[in-house]
Amino acid sequence: MHRAFLLLALALVLNGCFLTDSGERGEVSTRDINFPASGYEQLDEEDYPRINFERTAHDMGKVVQGKRVEMRFAFSNTGGSPLVISAVNGSCGCTVGKDWPKEPIAPGAGGEITVAFDSEGRSGVQHKSVTVVSNALPASTVLTITGEVLGPETNPKP
Repeated sequence: MHRAFLLLALALVLNGCFLTDSGERGEVSTRDINFPASGYEQLDEEDYPRINFERTAHDMGKVVQGKRVEMRFAFSNTGGSPLVISAVNGSCGCTVGKDWPKEPIAPGAGGEITVAFDSEGRSGVQHKSVTVVSNALPASTVLTITGEVLGPETNPKP
């Protein structure tokens, strides 16, 4: 009995060693992890959506402490399939992605991402970032925001 169990276990282990990725529809493989836009097969690079920003950096200039500043980053989908933005994450609580298109953006179309910076409790030179996560190549794009927050001691008197 013990010997039969060992032979069965050995047969199962050896069978598992010979399993391969056949690439058939409906099967998940490591290629799906490397290329998440494809559920079945690897796409050509030009078939992926591509997010192209008019600019990826914004200088707010001088901001009076306590003010909330909004800026917009325009982009277009220069790829070959619909672009889906899944998240816009700020580097800290003072910088947030406020608004962005929630529907797929067709190839050739575009949109805007609104980012807000809250200067409350901040002073001096600020370097903040916002990461845009999408199904594009590359999967994330970093937008940077810089500026100087004038605190009470540097705030010019009216």
